[in-house]
Amino acid sequence: MTTIDANADLLERQREIVSRKTLKPLTKRRDLPGLIYFFGLLGCIGLTGFIVYLAEFNGWWIWPAMLLHGIMLSHLFAPLHETSHGTAFKTRWLNESVLWFCGIVTIWTPLYFRYDHAGHHTYAQVPGKDPEFVLPTPRTVLGYFYYVSAMHLWVKNGGWLFRHALGYMTPFNRQFVPEDQLPKIYLEARIMLAIYAGLAAFTIYTGSLVVLTYWLIPTIIGVPVARMLRVADHTGCVEESDLRNYARTVTTDCITRFLCWNMSYHCEHHLAPSVPFHNLKGLHNKVGDQLNTVDKGYIGVQWEVLTRHMNGFWRKRPIDPVAREASGSVVQD
Repeated sequence: MTTIDANADLLERQREIVSRKTLKPLTKRRDLPGLIYFFGLLGCIGLTGFIVYLAEFNGWWIWPAMLLHGIMLSHLFAPLHETSHGTAFKTRWLNESVLWFCGIVTIWTPLYFRYDHAGHHTYAQVPGKDPEFVLPTPRTVLGYFYYVSAMHLWVKNGGWLFRHALGYMTPFNRQFVPEDQLPKIYLEARIMLAIYAGLAAFTIYTGSLVVLTYWLIPTIIGVPVARMLRVADHTGCVEESDLRNYARTVTTDCITRFLCWNMSYHCEHHLAPSVPFHNLKGLHNKVGDQLNTVDKGYIGVQWEVLTRHMNGFWRKRPIDPVAREASGSVVQD
């Protein structure tokens, strides 16, 4: 599905917004920014893990501590995403090592995600083609909470793991994957399941709760924060191939930008996926005025999505095109 013609069309539309001359210096890859961000994030995870350790001796404080730790763990999706593009590091083995580490911890099959995500970039917000379409129209409040709770994530990622381990991939997903990569993708799923089985066996044999306390439970209760960030990336934007308006750039604080590896500059990232995360702010400074930039922050965007882009609580109502146009499919300030 990610054909030469489709990618050529994407490149042509990119050139209407930013020239090759302007873009070229911003595509330079470096190791140092990725190392700073990655080990900085690991340091945050280590700190929250220590807070969990201290909270074990203070009764109910263990749950807020595990939630905070889980939020930090969920941010490992950011380096997973960046390394899937191959832009996080100049050195390839560094990029692939971080990709695999983050995939195992966050329970995302790394190699398959790379191809699935390539399909998302080629067909972002195109109904029936985008493999990562988040809450397409019509949306419901119940659908929003189903997605944000991460139940959707575990169903999807668990399906990938077990189907691929059995040597099967659904026809829709298979169209994004080169034929010669299928054995590698099936092998990665088997390796990951073997690792998780080993952790389960360790937990049962030793009776230790360390895996549950410091990884599995925090991951489950903390990942909804990462899901909310994904909602802000696209939900409520135009549902067509429009590089200017099918994503949002969200103005936020420097700590959030650090933890998200600058993915708050999401319009810029979709405009030019070859630009490493550490250069997205530079790209924003050059072309951000042409893109869908929102000054509400992530919490404001969630409220915007819930109040303006949900179509009923649990039952989908017929959509009034005139009302939809009046409310604005794209949130801009």
